Order: sequence, then C-alpha cells, then structure tokens
Amino acid sequence: MNHETSPGSPDTNRDSGGADVTWPKGAMTPGTRVTVIQDPSWPGPWQAEFQGTIDDVEPPELVQHSTAHSGELVYWVVFDGPQYDSDGCGPYYKAQVWDRYLKQVPPQ
Repeated sequence: MNHETSPGSPDTNRDSGGADVTWPKGAMTPGTRVTVIQDPSWPGPWQAEFQGTIDDVEPPELVQHSTAHSGELVYWVVFDGPQYDSDGCGPYYKAQVWDRYLKQVPPQ
C-alpha cells in the first residue's frame, strides 16, 4: 500500500469493508522508524525503550482517553523484537502506541 501523498492532499485507501480510509495530514507515514520511549513520570508504558516501524494496518486516529493531549494520535507500531509492558505482560510484537511515546529516528 503506497502512502506517499503530494503536499496538502490526504492519502485515501480502502479498508477491508470498502470504505475510504484517510491517512491524517501531518501524521508520520507507514515505514517511519521510531523509538518507543518511556513516560518520564512513571516506569511505563513499556519496560524499556526500543525501536520499531509505523505500520499501515490502519491510519493513526485520535486517542480517545481523558488523559490524551489535544489532537494526540495513536499509531500501530511493529516492534523490532518482542517487548513487555510495564505490568510484565507480553511478549508483544506490535501494538498501538500514543504519539507522545514515539520519537522519529533520523534517517541515515
């Protein structure tokens, strides 16, 4: 699935039900390398910091939670290796991650 767009135009694809799915303007694109970081105020949501890749399984969407920042997105991220959350559950190989816990890895 190609998610490249021209400036100012949304990327529209079809989901499995045939509905139009739009990648949010300004969001990190599929294939973007990221570091999943820990929250500075508590030891989570993951046991360690690690790298992964933004997945294209679904477009990012607004976080629906009372502690979400205004406009905060949640992304599907495929992890480079198995990871455990702060409760010790896992291993996880892919998960939805709030953008506050994602740092883009500079291209090399």
